[in-house]
Amino acid sequence: MAFVFRFQQILQICLHEENEVKTRLAQKDGQIAGIKAEIKKFKDEYAQALDNKILDLQAGNMTKVQMYPAYLARLQRAWEFNEEELERLEKQRQKIVDELMVKRRSRMTYEKMREKDEAAYTKEMLKKEQKKLDEYGNRIRKSAGDNDDA
Repeated sequence: MAFVFRFQQILQICLHEENEVKTRLAQKDGQIAGIKAEIKKFKDEYAQALDNKILDLQAGNMTKVQMYPAYLARLQRAWEFNEEELERLEKQRQKIVDELMVKRRSRMTYEKMREKDEAAYTKEMLKKEQKKLDEYGNRIRKSAGDNDDA
């Protein structure tokens, strides 16, 4: 008779839930990476605009120079908005990580129970097998002893 873990279905559910949380974590990491790229893009554009403003000032293009404050303010607002969004996403990510730890702990508990039950089952099967071998050996000795008497 093969070993059957009594909580196998619960263990499967735990594995499934843990994988779902891992998927959500990967999606959140992707969102965070996207926001970080956006922030970097806005900061790079801001630095480039400052450099261009200096060049336009040196060239005397006052009409272009007058447009820079609004453009720079828009870029700064955009990157500040994205930094707030990044903060929000990182808080969500932390909640997902906490949930993953709970799911992982639950799965590991059932896996340890499975290992313990399987070890007990194996030990019991070895005892039964040894008992059968002993009985078989005793029968052989008895029959050999009966033959010697005859």
